[in-house]
Amino acid sequence: MRTVLALLATAVVALPSLEDIIAVLPEAPASYARPCADRAYWQPLVDANAALVNATRTRATAQLASGMPPWNATAYELYYKTGDRLAGQDMMGRRHTYVSDLFLAECLDMTGAFLAALDTSLASLATQRTWVLAAHDPKRLVYDNKGVFVDLNAASVSSLLATMLALLPNELSSATRDVVSRQLQVRTLQPLLDRSIGSTAPFWWQVSASNWNAVCWNGMASALLASLRSKSDRAKVLLALAKQSQHYVASFGRDGYGTEGVAYFNYGFQEFAELREVVCAQTRGLLDLFALPNVDAISHAPMLFEMRSHHVAAFGDAKLDAQFLPHLLRYVQWTYGESSVPTSPRRFNSSLPGSAMALSMPLSSAQTCAKRISPVGMTPEPLRHIFPAAHVAVLRGVSATDLDVTFKVGGNGGHSHNDIGSFAIVLNGATVLGDVGGPMYYDASTFGPNRYKSPLMNAYGHPVPVVQGQLQLEAVHVQAMHKLTLRTDLLSDAQDVVSTNLAAAYNVSALQSLNRSVALVRSPQSGHVRITDSATMRPGATVDVESVLTTVGVWTPTSNTSGVVTMPSGVRVTVTVSATASFILSATALSSYGVSWTRIGIRVNTTSASATITTRIAPLHPAC
Repeated sequence: MRTVLALLATAVVALPSLEDIIAVLPEAPASYARPCADRAYWQPLVDANAALVNATRTRATAQLASGMPPWNATAYELYYKTGDRLAGQDMMGRRHTYVSDLFLAECLDMTGAFLAALDTSLASLATQRTWVLAAHDPKRLVYDNKGVFVDLNAASVSSLLATMLALLPNELSSATRDVVSRQLQVRTLQPLLDRSIGSTAPFWWQVSASNWNAVCWNGMASALLASLRSKSDRAKVLLALAKQSQHYVASFGRDGYGTEGVAYFNYGFQEFAELREVVCAQTRGLLDLFALPNVDAISHAPMLFEMRSHHVAAFGDAKLDAQFLPHLLRYVQWTYGESSVPTSPRRFNSSLPGSAMALSMPLSSAQTCAKRISPVGMTPEPLRHIFPAAHVAVLRGVSATDLDVTFKVGGNGGHSHNDIGSFAIVLNGATVLGDVGGPMYYDASTFGPNRYKSPLMNAYGHPVPVVQGQLQLEAVHVQAMHKLTLRTDLLSDAQDVVSTNLAAAYNVSALQSLNRSVALVRSPQSGHVRITDSATMRPGATVDVESVLTTVGVWTPTSNTSGVVTMPSGVRVTVTVSATASFILSATALSSYGVSWTRIGIRVNTTSASATITTRIAPLHPAC
C-alpha cells in the first residue's frame, strides 16, 4: 500500500489543449441524449425498458390529473423563521418532479398527451421566485433578488430546463422557450460563465473540497453544453470544470477514503460519474475525468471499506445501515474492465441525462470513455483493509458467528463528527455496537456554530472516551494540528489488533496517554471483539476516565459488569467489562435529529495514575 500511496502522491495528468477540445466538440450545443423526435434513437430504448416506460406513463398521468404543485412562499420562508428547511425543499422538489415526470412521459412516446401541461409547468418552474434552497441562501440575497448563486438545486433545475429545451427543440411554444432561455441565462448560465471562464471570483464550491463541486458542476455542465453556441466557450468550460473537479477529488484521502461518509460518496460520486460520461460524450472520449489523479483509488475505496454483506460503518453524517449504491459499484467495475456488464452510473428518473444513461448504456458494450486500468494494490482482501492515509481499519470475520469491526483514527473532514477512535461492530448485518450514524434531517443548526451541541455530532454520543469530564475536541481541528496514527499491532488469520493514542483529542493537560486498542478474534466458537482503553496521567494526577459504548439496540444489564444488546432483528451480543480499578456501568437514553440510541458508560475514578478498561463483545447464540 505504501507503493500505491507513493504513486498517487506523484500522479500528474496533462489535460488536453483548448484547441484539441474545440476540434472534437459538436458544431452546435447538444444534450447527452438525442432530441425526443428522433425515434430511431428513442424507440429501441422504449422497447427495451417496458417496465420503466409503463411506470413513467402511469406516474405522469397521475401527475397530470393532480396538476402542478403551486409555489408556496410560506413553506419556503419557514427556514428563515424556524430553521425548518424540509417544508420548502419538499415543495420545490415536488414541482421539479412534476415537470420531469411529464417530460419523460412525453419524450418516451411523443404523442402530445403531456405537451400542453408540460409547456405551462416548464414556464412556471423557470419563473418561480428562486431556484436556490433557503438553507443555501441564509441572507436571502437570491430570494430578494440582491445577488446570484448556483447551489445544488439551482444546478439541478438548470440541467432539467436546458436539457428539455435541447430535446424538444420544435415542440414547446416560442413563449415558453424564450422565458426559459432568459431565466437560465440570468440565473445560472451567465453567472457561472463569469466565474469559470471570466474574471469574476468563483462561487465557493468551485474551489472547495466538497461533494458540492461534483454535483453543481454536473448539473451546470449539462446546461452549459446544451446552451452555449460558441464552441470556444464550451471548450473553455470543459477545461475549467476539469481543473476545478480536482477540488472534489481532494475531498478524499490519498488512499481513496471518503471523509464525507457513504451517503455523500453515493451522492457526489454518481454525479461525478455522470459528469464524466457527459464530458466524454461531448469530447469523443478526449477528456476523461476519471484520469484525474487519485480517482482510480477513490472509485475502488468503497469495496475496501465494506465489511461483509456490504455493511459499512456509519461515520459522520452517514445514516446507520446505509450502503454504497450497487449500480455505482458495478459501473466502476465495468469502467475498469473488472466486469463485462455495461452499467450506467445513474438510475432512471434521476437527472434527465442520467435517465438517458440508465436507458441506453446497458444496451451497448461500447464505452464512450476509454476503459481504465485497475489500480495496483486496490483488490479487496477478505480479512481486512487498512486505509493508511485516513488511519482507518476494516477488520472482517470469516465464519457466520464472527463479528466484523471498523475502527477509525482519522478520516475527518466535511460532515464529520467528533469521533476520533470511534468504531462500528457488526454481526449478521446489524450494527450491534458503535457509531449510530448521522441525522435523519438537517435544520438551520446542523452546519452552524451550534452543530456540536448535539450529542449526535459531539463526542458525548459517540463510543469514545471521556477524560476528567472532558469530551473530545473538534475532530477536524485535532486532525489538522496533530499527526494521528493507526498502529497495526497484530495482523493474522486468527486475530487482528490495531491501536492508537487518543490523548491529542483532549484538552486535558494532565493526560499523558490514552491508548485505545481494538482486537478482532476470529473463531467459530469463541470469536469476539475486544476494546481496551488504557489511560496514564502525568505525575501527581489521578485517573477519571469513562469508556463508552453506543447502540440503537436494547441494552439489558445482566450484572454490575455485563449486559446484553438485542437488535430488532433478534441478533444479540454479550458485553463483559473488566478494569484495573472499580468502575460504574451506567446507561443513558439519547435522542437527537430523529435518532434514538443508548449510551453505555464505563467509568473509572481512582487515586491511581493509570487505569485500563477492557470490554469484550461476543455473539450470544440461541440455546440449542
